[in-house]
Amino acid sequence: MDQRQSGESLNLSLFAPNNEEVGVIGSWNDFKPQGMKRGEDGWWRLGLSLGDGEYRYKFKVKSRSYFCKDQSVEISDPYAISITPDKAEQSILVVKNGQRVWVDYRWEHDDTPLADNQDLVIYEMHVGDYNRGKDSKAPGTFVQAIERLDHVQNLGCNCIELMPVKEFPGQTWGYNLRSLFAVENSYGRPEDLCRFVDACHARGIRVVVDGVYNHADKDCPLAQIDYDYWFYNPNPDPPLMQWGPKYNYAYFDEKLKIFPARKYAIDSIRYWVEKFHIDGIRFDATRAIANFDMMRELAQSAFDMVGGCKPFFTVAEHVPEDPAITGYPKGPMVAAWHESMAKQLQALATRVEQFGYKPFDMARLVSLMNPHENGYGSGNRFVNYIESHDEERVIQQMGDKAHVFDEAAFRRIKLVAALLLISPGLPMIWMGAEFGFPSDKSLDPRPLDWRLLKNKNNSDLLEWYKKLIRIRLDNRAVRSDFFSVELTDQERQVLVIKRWDDAGSMILLAVNLTDNPAGEFVLENKGLEDGAWHEALYGYEVEVKGGRLVDSLEASQAKVFIKKA
Repeated sequence: MDQRQSGESLNLSLFAPNNEEVGVIGSWNDFKPQGMKRGEDGWWRLGLSLGDGEYRYKFKVKSRSYFCKDQSVEISDPYAISITPDKAEQSILVVKNGQRVWVDYRWEHDDTPLADNQDLVIYEMHVGDYNRGKDSKAPGTFVQAIERLDHVQNLGCNCIELMPVKEFPGQTWGYNLRSLFAVENSYGRPEDLCRFVDACHARGIRVVVDGVYNHADKDCPLAQIDYDYWFYNPNPDPPLMQWGPKYNYAYFDEKLKIFPARKYAIDSIRYWVEKFHIDGIRFDATRAIANFDMMRELAQSAFDMVGGCKPFFTVAEHVPEDPAITGYPKGPMVAAWHESMAKQLQALATRVEQFGYKPFDMARLVSLMNPHENGYGSGNRFVNYIESHDEERVIQQMGDKAHVFDEAAFRRIKLVAALLLISPGLPMIWMGAEFGFPSDKSLDPRPLDWRLLKNKNNSDLLEWYKKLIRIRLDNRAVRSDFFSVELTDQERQVLVIKRWDDAGSMILLAVNLTDNPAGEFVLENKGLEDGAWHEALYGYEVEVKGGRLVDSLEASQAKVFIKKA
């Protein structure tokens, strides 16, 4: 970022090495055009002397892009941290003591201890829908999200994964970014994002942001400046993977000796780590990015900024899956979304086949749970979830596809929640799933309906999730990679798995995968220590004698047994 300043008290700068004409229009002189001068490094600059205050500006550029070649276009600053929320899309310039102020915020909770990567319980959040009135036309904001952060803390989640919060047009999920720098203006100012992250840290919650580095919005500034310099033309991906102009990370500028698209992405990552104190990045559409070496370069830029001072998490959305992308630094990312496990859990909950995953395929379920069989090698390398923003919610699917409602539906949700949170892997909860919020998959607003918590089924499900998360956080055995199957009864679809650690802690998860009562089950000759075992979800004691545990399972029931000290 330092290269943007070149001795003047304040510079406006635009990197456009091959464009012939670049100027700026700003509110400081009633938007009268001012010419800029290009340096040998490809940056156009204009030195200004401005009083304290907030200003608006745009660049005027003679375009080199194929769709508007040699036309004069007005664009926002690709490096601006804030853009006006109107159609003018003007960049915001804040000046204090003659210098540009990027983010004006004093951090208060940087010293709060945060969970290590292997201990994460993730809550996926869409800021626009998390906390706003059900009928509100305006999206939710960072400030409104702060008002309900206690919900995430009380749930037990220690990490929030934010869907995109960088500048995008309209009210969507935000995967069509106009900028890799600017904070989405409908969510608030950059300082509001800082307040949100700081408020999370105060509660011991880490913040991971969704990073979209494969593609941009078709009207983004870089596409209008010089399309072929920044993006592939034509897009080499198959039509189903073409979501907008695709960054050309392979293009090398021989004259300036840089990979321009890589530099822009790396500058953005470093800036967000430095200014917003984020604790990780979820890399969107890494299957489309494809190049592991380049992705490692992007991820490494974040780790370099953190410098080992705090844990940092990088997770890939890589579909179809390839475990080789995980295990940083061997793979470019720390972990990856485990989509196959999600499909298996969805099939189990709905009793409807999902993309080839069958509801009662116990062998496949066990294999997907087991890090020694699923290709990842460690539970720290994959993120399990029942649903994410990319799927129709499972509670909705049960009504639409299986015609199962009310208590029967909530029993099944509790079952798969237990498998999610007691199995190996880092668990992720899509906001609202913890209390059974139903909705279809839609890019349109789907605000959470918090009124549902007045209903017994919904509030009971929330308490169930809290118990499971507490079990996970309180027992290292559940966060280890030690895993074994102790009972598989195919006829009754009863499954018992064991989790343990190297310090002697042991936990059993027993589940009935069907809607029929399973009755009694017996575990013996499994190395169970005699004495009192505590069933942690329903709160009663089971006595193990001669290594033999006997209990029973009702319809779609899960139980967790912990050896009492």
